[in-house]
Formats: sequence, structure tokens, C-alpha cells
Amino acid sequence: MHLLTTAIITAAAAAAACQPDVLVDDFRARTPDMYRQQPLVVNGVATGCETNTGFNGCNKTLNLLGGDFGDSYVAEVLSIGKLELTAGSDESSNWETASHPGTVATQNYWFTKFNWINDFDLTPYTGFAVDFIAPEGSDFNITLTQWLPATNTRGIDSQYRLLSSYVKPNGNAQTLLMKFTDFAKNLNGDAFDMKHLKDVTFVNFGPLGTKFTFTKMTLIGDCGSSTTSGGASTTGSGAAATTTAKGSSAVGLTGVWALFSAILFV
Repeated sequence: MHLLTTAIITAAAAAAACQPDVLVDDFRARTPDMYRQQPLVVNGVATGCETNTGFNGCNKTLNLLGGDFGDSYVAEVLSIGKLELTAGSDESSNWETASHPGTVATQNYWFTKFNWINDFDLTPYTGFAVDFIAPEGSDFNITLTQWLPATNTRGIDSQYRLLSSYVKPNGNAQTLLMKFTDFAKNLNGDAFDMKHLKDVTFVNFGPLGTKFTFTKMTLIGDCGSSTTSGGASTTGSGAAATTTAKGSSAVGLTGVWALFSAILFV
């Protein structure tokens, strides 16, 4: 019986230790605490907020985890239950080029962070799910941006993956389920440090004028119920089938009962 008890406790501890999925945003009505003013000075350098030239007057919109999201040359409309982004274009295309060597010119982008600071540990999570609606033929690139805490600067982005390499937009409600293993390397071919994420960025929404609607975003844990068929292509040729992830630590508890039954009734 002692062995039985030990086995059950061990299995229960393993189930409890798994990381469940975490809701990032479902675009519910914003409350006053879901906005935050960006500092006027960052690392001794004055920001655009000082002259009220920053994004939205530097009054940052926060998601449910307290991370801000924002855009450049993407018209953003946030309403209850959805975030609509319409693709625009900046002809200068010279944003932080050192962080994404070898990529095509950046015309527009949108990002979300998972905390207020530019440093988030992704290692407990396996992926990121986004419920969206986009018209047939539309697309955008997906990348993880790197934070270098030693210097408080941005590093080299992860490899870029096309939305269409996971799921091809068809104008209906769909789910993108991106696996973080698909972003294990940066654009120089070196390892991407998942312990120090700056944000998830969608780059070059297109064609111009296309509207993309997001209704839910979720960090996928490692409790075992999230599944995906195939991986992403760096070129975007072909689409990998995906399923909506609904991970929960309850799956781990089911495993505990299965182990208990196997020991008890053998």
C-alpha cells in the first residue's frame, strides 16, 4: 500500500506541476486598470511621450496579463469581443533593421507582450493560439522578438513563419496554433532564448487594406491536451492543420486516476 500511495502522490505532483493554458485576451471591455502610461524616460533616454508624440499619447492598452499591445501602420479598432486591424504601409521601412537581418522591408506590424516589462519567460509554454477571421488570400509573418536583459536592448528576432503555413485564411472563424519549437532559431541560425521574450509580433499584414479580426489569444501550456498536426514552413508553402487548444491541468488529474486504477486493480 505504501508503494501505491507513493505512486499516486508522485503522479498527482506531476499533474499539478504542469502549466495550464493562460488566456491573454478575449478583448472584453477595457477597465481603467487596463491602461498604463509609458514612462517619459527609459534608461535615461527621453521617449516620444515627453512631447506627446508616442503611440496613442503613450497611454498603452494592456491585455489581461498586463502586457501592452500596439502597432505601426496598422489601423487598430478595439471593441468588445474583438480587435480589428487593417493593413496599411510605411514607405520608409527602416524600423530596427538590426533586429531582423535578411528579411524583406517592414511595411507594418502589430505586437503583444505578456507582461509590462520587456522580458517574459516562455519556457513553461508550448505555443500561442489566436482565434481570428481574415479573408482568403491574406497573410502575415509571425516572429518572436528577443530581449537582452544584460544590456536592456532588443536582440535578433526568431525565424519568421507565415500565418498561411499554419492555416490558410478563408474568411471564416479559424484558429492559428503556433508552436514555439518552430521559432527555436533566430534569423542568424542561433538559438532563440525562450527565457527572454520581448513580444510576439505579426509583420507585414497584406494585401494593403485587408481587415484582420482577432477574438481571442491564449498561451498554450504543457498539460498535454493541446494538439497540432504538422509544423510550420519557413516559406509558407502548404498549410498545417490545427485544432483549437483547450489545455487544462484536469487532463493531468485524469492521468492520475488511470495510474491509480492500473496499480489498484492489477
